[in-house]
Amino acid sequence: MSKTVLPIPGWASRVADTLSEGPHVVVTGISPSGNIHNLREVLVAEAVANALKEKGAEVRFIFHADTIDPLRKISPGIPESFKEYLGHSLTCVPDPEGCHASYAEHFLVPFEEALKEMEMDVEVLRSHELYEKGVYTQVTREAIEHTAELREILQEVSGREMPEHWSPYLPRTASGKMGGARILEHVPEENKVVYVDEDGWEDAADYSKGEGKLGWRTELAARWKALGVTFEPFGKDHTSRGGSTETADRMAREVFHYPPPGRYEYEWISIKGKGPMSSSKGIVLLPKDLLRIMPPDALRRMMLGRDPARALDLDLEDGFPRFMDEYRASVEENPVPFTHLVTVAQTVGANTQAAGEMLRKGGYEVAEESNLAKDLYYARNWSEQWAPESMRLRLLDFEEAKEAATGLDEEQCEYLAAVAGKLKPDMEGDLVQDLLYSTAIERGLKPKRAFAAVYSVLIGKKSGPKAGPFVAGLPIEEVRERFSV
Repeated sequence: MSKTVLPIPGWASRVADTLSEGPHVVVTGISPSGNIHNLREVLVAEAVANALKEKGAEVRFIFHADTIDPLRKISPGIPESFKEYLGHSLTCVPDPEGCHASYAEHFLVPFEEALKEMEMDVEVLRSHELYEKGVYTQVTREAIEHTAELREILQEVSGREMPEHWSPYLPRTASGKMGGARILEHVPEENKVVYVDEDGWEDAADYSKGEGKLGWRTELAARWKALGVTFEPFGKDHTSRGGSTETADRMAREVFHYPPPGRYEYEWISIKGKGPMSSSKGIVLLPKDLLRIMPPDALRRMMLGRDPARALDLDLEDGFPRFMDEYRASVEENPVPFTHLVTVAQTVGANTQAAGEMLRKGGYEVAEESNLAKDLYYARNWSEQWAPESMRLRLLDFEEAKEAATGLDEEQCEYLAAVAGKLKPDMEGDLVQDLLYSTAIERGLKPKRAFAAVYSVLIGKKSGPKAGPFVAGLPIEEVRERFSV
């Protein structure tokens, strides 16, 4: 199967036009300290990387997982007992559920699997491995040797007075924690620092072997140089005045003598009715969960919006069918409305043969079986998790239909019996719709009451999907049985 060629958004092409001919290293990075939901940043980077490739540039696209970062706070759902690991590297903290090698992998692996499912051409690098392999040895040495200059930049940009013994490097002490030690001496010929920990014990850490890390703002600038980064997107919190990018820009130019890479500032995504996505508040949409209700390219379109520089309020409930119809209309000819797919999926489940028959009788063109199976999968998952109550359907069994019929009056019951006598196996949706309506008119029954009777004995509600295609897609004997109760 050939790889899908993704369309290049106009904004991404314009960003690419501002960058050099290359070669390029496009980087995006997230700390796996909790559920990773910030897919928008990765998709911004992917779009720019693809735009650069379209221009003929050589591009390396990297997802930098900050696995060496210390655990700073306990995420929702994590046992309180994990407070004992605060300050420990994420890759040294155990998996809270025991299913992965570490805390970092517990959150990183599902995100990495989602990127693979999206067929994203990206390298996933783990920062603890980069430190251990010596990728950051030279820039770490530079940072330690220029501690005074880095401290001054940090104070000037942030407006905060840094501690007297501040250091850009955080050695990992014998306790496993990072951030509480004080550097006493730098031994550059051995790639080591001598430090004293919080308890007054003196020891050494080898920064060429990953026995510590650079502080976040210094590491950002150092990472650009070590990896040769030419472009990286950032959320608005990082690009605000006094933020991490302003600090890193100065550190890159004045200390590491490396030009700050091109960047793009993206806005946050909110979930309608819940607020901005936030791991700490438990307001998240995980990529793997979203890929259960839509294909990868639809997810790209939803997450990026018309322009990721604009805030986005996602509506996965009432607004989702309209979004899916717009997306499918852009990639398919004569797509089945998503709401009808939802009806079919809830009626026949994963039975593609029955679904195909139901769609044909409803007057819709049927996709290839493999594509139809995917459509049913997305529609069924959405109906179970996100659909409003009015769209949740279940065909009543005969005994339930008999019970529902007790709530109908004599006119409605006689109407259903008359329709049952006129239904034919080969009738399609439009013909059934006409039959339902004309029979009501003939019997002097208001259409609203007539259709309410139809829905009552089929799905136990007073309203539902368009009745004609729905009834036409059901086995005729089951319909007749329920209409004759």
